[in-house]
Amino acid sequence: MTEIADWVLVRVAPDERVAESWTFALHALGIEHRVDPPGERQAGWGVWVEPTAAARAIATLNAHDREAREESERALREGQIPDHGQSLAGVAAAVALVAFFAVTGPREADAGGWFRAGSAVADHIVRGQWWRAVTALTLHADIAHVLGNAAAAIIFISPLGRWLGDGLALLLVAAAGTSGNLATAYLYGAHHDSVGASTATFAALGLLGGLQIVRRLRGQPDPRGGLRRAFVVLAACLGLFAMLGVGPRTDVVAHLTGLGAGLVFGCGAGVAVRRQVPWVVQVGLLAFSAFAVVACWSLALR
Repeated sequence: MTEIADWVLVRVAPDERVAESWTFALHALGIEHRVDPPGERQAGWGVWVEPTAAARAIATLNAHDREAREESERALREGQIPDHGQSLAGVAAAVALVAFFAVTGPREADAGGWFRAGSAVADHIVRGQWWRAVTALTLHADIAHVLGNAAAAIIFISPLGRWLGDGLALLLVAAAGTSGNLATAYLYGAHHDSVGASTATFAALGLLGGLQIVRRLRGQPDPRGGLRRAFVVLAACLGLFAMLGVGPRTDVVAHLTGLGAGLVFGCGAGVAVRRQVPWVVQVGLLAFSAFAVVACWSLALR
């Protein structure tokens, strides 16, 4: 600790980036300080404070460094998230939903009989018309309904595509959304009819949560610490569900089953997918997803 005039040198950083991280910590606690570039007084970037604040500043920076080391060690244990680069999965899903709405029109008109054939009527699903759990994801009651779900698809599916790759992300969203619709139909049993991709968008949220839960639990030396971190992820998912999935004109059960299915699928994907999935496989999964939706509509319209 070097003292110059009315200021005390408490730290010397090897580069400006480290010095900036220290200044953020000092700013957070309102400790007045200044940073000097390398020169005659210090070899690196010097962090100076007033003498009366020196002890507090040193304690703050020691705690900051300790937290940084713990975070680095935790990230090393959890492993790096596979990064497939910029994802277009969310945008592609949004465009597909809006384009299909242009074909079907609103539910009130149902000029082409799309809603009669493909909505998630619980009575029909439990009697064997399982494909309605898929086709209902592509139908929307009105323009506000489809635009809301298109926006949600961009928000939740895009980061999922970056983590898992576009093909696998869209396949899992469709599978989890379908599972949510099936669960909803069997929970109601009868007298329930719904449409919309919101079950799938909440499934995407659940998938992200499931992936993060597995990541938080993986390689933790203290199981209780891992469980606490996993619970934080689950609480965040439920918080978003409470903000976005509950309302007077929303199908809360379908949203909740979609979220639950997404969490299950996400945990499974978190265990199974540890590396980037090759692009050839992604293309195959994307083609299979599109084929599955077309096949389900073929069953619905036959």
